[in-house]
Amino acid sequence: MRKPVPVIFVFPMALRIIEQTLISPYPPLASQPPHLLSFLDKIWLRDIWIEWLFFYEFPHAISDFIDQHLAALSASLSVTLHRFYPLAGTVRRSPNSEDGFEIWYKEGDAVSFTVAELAGSNFCDISGDHPREIDKLRLLAPKPASTGEQWPVLSVQMTLFPDQGFCIGVAVHHAACDGAGAIQFIKSWAAALCPSGNLTGDVPPPPFLDRSVIVDSHGVRRKLLRASQEVSEKKKKQRTGAEPPPPEAPHSSLVFGTFVLGPAMIGKLKKGVLEATAEEEGKPKFHCSSFMVACAYTWTCLVKARGYDGDSTVVFCYAVDWRRRMAPEIPNGYIGNCLGFNTVEMNVGDMIGGEGFAAAAAEIGRSIDGLKGMDVGQSIERRIDMAVGSEGERKPRLCIGGSPKFRVYETDFGWGRPAKVEMTSIVGTAGTISLAESREEEGGLEIGVVLPNVEMDRFSALFVGGQLSG
Repeated sequence: MRKPVPVIFVFPMALRIIEQTLISPYPPLASQPPHLLSFLDKIWLRDIWIEWLFFYEFPHAISDFIDQHLAALSASLSVTLHRFYPLAGTVRRSPNSEDGFEIWYKEGDAVSFTVAELAGSNFCDISGDHPREIDKLRLLAPKPASTGEQWPVLSVQMTLFPDQGFCIGVAVHHAACDGAGAIQFIKSWAAALCPSGNLTGDVPPPPFLDRSVIVDSHGVRRKLLRASQEVSEKKKKQRTGAEPPPPEAPHSSLVFGTFVLGPAMIGKLKKGVLEATAEEEGKPKFHCSSFMVACAYTWTCLVKARGYDGDSTVVFCYAVDWRRRMAPEIPNGYIGNCLGFNTVEMNVGDMIGGEGFAAAAAEIGRSIDGLKGMDVGQSIERRIDMAVGSEGERKPRLCIGGSPKFRVYETDFGWGRPAKVEMTSIVGTAGTISLAESREEEGGLEIGVVLPNVEMDRFSALFVGGQLSG
């Protein structure tokens, strides 16, 4: 159900709000029992959003889109929300729990749906691969409005580029679900609008909403609370007389670039790692995957581009999907968080040398293989202990978001394959990257990188130059 609301604010940089409405589930849905957040959900509680931008070509007037397509897009969102009703609700503190939080849907709850126009902008430029200003991309992302300790779960923004195309921006609160759950919802919405436009023939599974399948067998929820308190106390003590941390680069100086590793280059990188790390029996002691070599190659290029001191230590942080690793296995279509973390630390001097890429790949590969036989509770316990123990150590981190397994370029709302997909969740921190499948080549990977402009130039030269000489 679509209800207009008054627009009471104006955005800069030529973004004109055409319409803002509230989309509620249809058929109408009565209030539902709240869903208590699991310990895996609570990791992402504090105002962390998953944001994607989906760009589609549409070389027609804005009035054509509004008159012919907007109503159907809104109606299909409403129908999809009926099945994914928690996404129309809010994340809030549980009234009957000291430290619990929940997703609460009450009858009449709705999702903010904004329609805007970005006049005077070039669609191909803003959706290209070359470095683009973060501030421009951020205009296309929804702006969820939180109140105290209550957050909307989902917000949507449709931005039209006159006679060129449009962008569907989606923001989902990470405490409600991880990237796999968010992309399941987005593809279900696309399938509801255009069932015949499915690019693979695969129908997204129905949502599984019961969070009780996530069992906290290690008491991680309580340990997370204690760890948070310990870290807060350490920070208070360090504020007195401590040297302030170096300031992060402001958004206005950051750019977002997309880099591609084709399947042929990935094959070369794997071959190089295998040759450099072969054991006596001719096989390395880790699985050499596309993910591993792509992360290692990007990490080494970033470390060189950022100019870290050779004696310092840098950290690579990546998410681990536990859906197929948990016992019993999580049902297909589960909407919630199933992510843990893993980290790799290396000396900068070891990374910038001639064998730095192969060494980084080996470390990442061994860290992945080290998860075998471990459950998610053990993994997170270990991360908690490391986080508390290392609080105050200013080790530069490279964090990665997204996954080629999401197959974001198969998201067809009826206008074909997206011209571009960007994960703007990563844009707040320099040195962060996103990962997706390549739009153009099966088996290739797209890597989004956020850096200050000067460092982006150095990174690009290293990333592209390494492929040319590889």
